[in-house]
Amino acid sequence: MSTANLTTKEVARLLHVSEATVKRWADGGTLRSEKTVGGHRRFSIHAIASLRRERSIGRESKLAGRGNASKEAPTRPLLSPANFLDLILRGDDLETGAALIDAYLDHHALATLFDSTITRAMHEVGELWFKGTITVAEEHLATRVVLGALQKLRGIIVRGEPTGLKAICCGIEGDLHELPVHLAETIIESEGWEVTNLGPNTPLFALRDMVSKKRPQLVCVSARMIENLDRAAAEYAQLLKVAAKVDAVAIVGGEAFRDSNLRSRFPAELYARDFEAVARFVRA
Repeated sequence: MSTANLTTKEVARLLHVSEATVKRWADGGTLRSEKTVGGHRRFSIHAIASLRRERSIGRESKLAGRGNASKEAPTRPLLSPANFLDLILRGDDLETGAALIDAYLDHHALATLFDSTITRAMHEVGELWFKGTITVAEEHLATRVVLGALQKLRGIIVRGEPTGLKAICCGIEGDLHELPVHLAETIIESEGWEVTNLGPNTPLFALRDMVSKKRPQLVCVSARMIENLDRAAAEYAQLLKVAAKVDAVAIVGGEAFRDSNLRSRFPAELYARDFEAVARFVRA
């Protein structure tokens, strides 16, 4: 399946050049492209990232080292949560994707980008919805825009050397927020792990069975809220028993686990307050 799906106009925006320049690069072989049945050029995010690194477009040197921990200092300030919020509320898929890619190619660590820009902006989206300033449809659109932009970003992340380690990530049953799970997956994957993402609203008994089958070294559970606490705690205890049998450890994150009383019922190797904590844990 081809991954070349960006138009000439989109590429021009990402590379900060004119459409005529993109066409000239494509004609000359400088920028790889494919042709649709109708004869239109399409470009892959990988080809764009390669050109940016080779020509230092928006970045002064090639990406080095692990995907999450660049050895280079950022060349430009990180995109502010307010500016990112404006992009996602406008539903601007292209600009949002370009903003994340620009930040990464400017040597900002993924965890920093996720904690300081994406998480803060999405928290503000929730606040705006709660106050009635935006509709639930607008809140959903903002989430979809961020997920789409994250997918574009994942296409250019330079992953660490394969570790041979496996992780399973999911959101707890009843919690429909999928973005945190995808962000955690991206962080762990960038460090050379193989990640299975079960998505949001995953019953813990189903996660338990998957752990028994896949035998990962790490189990990650995200929860913004927990609907049936007693049942979830009982199923989590069974999950930990299976995890122990396969030598896996559990880490949990999300607003639900900020409650110390609740944490006592969901013991874990790490209670991640942010994505930087996840990054440090998997690197260690």
